[in-house]
Amino acid sequence: MAITRIDVKPAVLHWVQETTGGNLNDVWTEKINKWLKNESKPTLNQLKDLSKKAQVPFGYFFLDNAPKEDLPLLKFRTINNVDIDRPSRNLVDTIHAMELKQSWISEDRSRNDYPASPFSHGAKRVMNPSNMNAEQFAVNIMASLDLKVGWNVGLKNRDGFKLLRKKLNQVGVIVMYSGIVDSNTRRPLSQSEFRAFAIDDQFAPLIFINSNDSYNAMLFSLVHELVHIWFGTSELYNDDFQNRYQFLHTKTEREINRISEEIIFPKLLFNDEWHRQTEGTKTDQIMAIAKHFNASPLSAGIRAFHLHLINQEVVEQLKYKLNQEYQRNKEYRKDKKSHGNYYNTKAAQTDSAFAREVERSVNSGTIGYNTAFELLGVKNSSAFEKLLNKIKEKG
Repeated sequence: MAITRIDVKPAVLHWVQETTGGNLNDVWTEKINKWLKNESKPTLNQLKDLSKKAQVPFGYFFLDNAPKEDLPLLKFRTINNVDIDRPSRNLVDTIHAMELKQSWISEDRSRNDYPASPFSHGAKRVMNPSNMNAEQFAVNIMASLDLKVGWNVGLKNRDGFKLLRKKLNQVGVIVMYSGIVDSNTRRPLSQSEFRAFAIDDQFAPLIFINSNDSYNAMLFSLVHELVHIWFGTSELYNDDFQNRYQFLHTKTEREINRISEEIIFPKLLFNDEWHRQTEGTKTDQIMAIAKHFNASPLSAGIRAFHLHLINQEVVEQLKYKLNQEYQRNKEYRKDKKSHGNYYNTKAAQTDSAFAREVERSVNSGTIGYNTAFELLGVKNSSAFEKLLNKIKEKG
């Protein structure tokens, strides 16, 4: 029986190589290079296997030209770097997955006469926003979340992130986070590619955080994105914290950063703590202040720089120190090879309000179980019930 071979256009094969970012092993790389040189052609089964390995839709191999995936969110990226113009499959699939969840819950809330989120476009509901400074904006945003200035002082570890997430839930904002695509540990999300993204919506504004970072660093990403939602703008947060920023929307991003800093590090409180922490080096001061505000040392260092308390040289010293610690911790985690309890982890990553509405819709017969499984990323009824129970336990 003759083997059917497929004539895949070179442009499509080149696109597969680019979009996988060099993640294909040597065997697949060699096969694709042979197909490009016309030394052989792929079989149907080979293309099916490559589709799974490269995480690209099988139908793409039959196109005449390289696929053009419409990702409007890329237009709203923070830093105008070239790499993000060619997003990885991991980023693409994560965005699509969150868009699916947001689309469902937005339609569900609208259909069930939920009020629009009072937080989205909150800037339109304040007096004379054009005359307000970063501190005034921060106070208004915190008030809309029922938070006081210095809300994060003295909190420990995950508490700041958890508190802020809870407050956002109360005003209709969905917050998800993960460090991998779906539940696939072989598809980690790259911190260098993106830290978070926000997709504004009338009924269900959504924030996704790349969790391949500490909770304190994730806190700054969450604050940065909630400020975007308050202004009614979507964003892909890919800030690389380098010296020479190339913001895509310079004025807007600088303003958002200043407001975010003011929410986490109010100027008066920060200055008071700076003058109280006098022991050790400048980097020691910054580390102590970051702990005081339950925030990341890098964001504390950048705040100190913007307040003219340190120079760029100290910021670079801090980055170097933090990078060393990150690499040590990375190796430690690799040696431990522990991924924790699957359901505990997935429950923490899943937005509680979102899960409750999925459960309600199943119980009311609005959606079937298969749709519910897809929305919560589980495969069967047993996993569905276990996940819901864990989500209820966490509150």
